[in-house]
Amino acid sequence: MKGTKLAARYAKALFDFAQEKGEIEKVSKDILFINEVFHIYKDLRVTINCPVVRVDKKINILNAIFKSEISEISFRYLQLILRKKREVQITTICEEFVKLYKKYKNIITLNIYSPFTLDEKTLDNVKQKIKAFTQAEVEVITHIKRGLIGGLAFKFDDYYMDLSVKKQLDNIKKELVDKSYQSNF
Repeated sequence: MKGTKLAARYAKALFDFAQEKGEIEKVSKDILFINEVFHIYKDLRVTINCPVVRVDKKINILNAIFKSEISEISFRYLQLILRKKREVQITTICEEFVKLYKKYKNIITLNIYSPFTLDEKTLDNVKQKIKAFTQAEVEVITHIKRGLIGGLAFKFDDYYMDLSVKKQLDNIKKELVDKSYQSNF
């Protein structure tokens, strides 16, 4: 929890600064790129997070990887994170920044779970209904969940709805087991 609060503060500071400078779109793309690189390359993560490696060496490594790929604001921000010894939080800061950016742009992430791959028409139909409900742009991520018997489940923000046949059968089973038989004699 402490790490998430810290990451949220760092992400908010970068977000506010980028917004002030009018470079929110560029910085957002940079943050997505940085996060992707850190998730893909475990060796980079281990090296940057290693307390034995000096800060100047870490900055040189990041310089070689990111200097020509990201904006000056984003690169200087990475240097600041290293100097403040918060490198362990880089990916969490990136994720918090993405949350702030999505909130700013009114974008929600809709996770759809189904037992099989859904066709585009069904995905678009669900997306349009959620868009009408939330009045927000919808980003769809699909997941195959073999445990569902039929139907689908979806999650966005704090909402979770399970419309699967399996869930309906589980509800019926629970209702039958929980209700004890009472005669009217």
